[in-house]
Amino acid sequence: MFPVQSNAEMAGGATENPQGAAASAGILAGEGGVWDIIADRLRAIPEYVELFKAAYPDQVAVADDLTYLMAANAIGAYEAAAFRADNSPFDRYLRGDKRAMSPQAKRGMRLFYGRAGCSSCHSGPFQTDLDFHAIAMPQVGPGKGQGVSGHEDWGRIAVTGEPADKYRFRTPSLRNVALTAPYGHAGAYDSLRAVVEHHLDPVAGLYAYAADVAAGEAQAVLPDVGAAGDHDFDVMSDPGLVADIAAANELQPVRLNDRQLDDLMAFLHALTDENSLDVRSQVPWQGVPSGLPLAD
Repeated sequence: MFPVQSNAEMAGGATENPQGAAASAGILAGEGGVWDIIADRLRAIPEYVELFKAAYPDQVAVADDLTYLMAANAIGAYEAAAFRADNSPFDRYLRGDKRAMSPQAKRGMRLFYGRAGCSSCHSGPFQTDLDFHAIAMPQVGPGKGQGVSGHEDWGRIAVTGEPADKYRFRTPSLRNVALTAPYGHAGAYDSLRAVVEHHLDPVAGLYAYAADVAAGEAQAVLPDVGAAGDHDFDVMSDPGLVADIAAANELQPVRLNDRQLDDLMAFLHALTDENSLDVRSQVPWQGVPSGLPLAD
């Protein structure tokens, strides 16, 4: 329901389209709101109306019955079916197949749930506590409008207003983590091993990243957006701001030798559901009802 309301996610800018303008004005629900605008676009496409009639036979008889809530529920049902990822080696191991994981991955699992301390945040069936933590993660990109420059991202504090939430970001799920680069809330790390090493000593990782930025060697793979990208490394180039991020860190360093780190990486790779390795079957190659072009 909510990504379409965000200018930074799906709505677009205030001058790009009607829903972008509505989102910028804070008109989310009701007539002329973001949801209503999107529903109107769906109602105007006969093939979509027929699909919604089939999906909601007791609720949709004519186009005007179609709502954005139905679209959101339909998307959720599709994602839950098409992108379910619960058959990784680790899942099979938990279901009783003790040969599903390699000995190295099992050693890594013991580290993950033990000495390495990963499970203190990455817990539960989705391996996330769904909470927010400050772990000195490097900030790249244009920011979220915070700070004197307007190019900082202060994280959770933008929602709660609580000073303690500055630089806290939500713990991500680790399912299929080997397939989901880049890593960090802003995509600062392109390598899974590098972001794991950051977690083992966040403050050292932050300062090392700042040094890489200064040397022009940052891992971040950013699009060429012309002048709009001029501020992508402003925060990491400012020693004072880097020190602020470091001061908010909540994680204590953990020492692992190279073999232990290799074991931990083997476990993280054991979280990959092989069905997720190739999802081309989910692409609507013949086109979509709107007639809009598919991405290359």
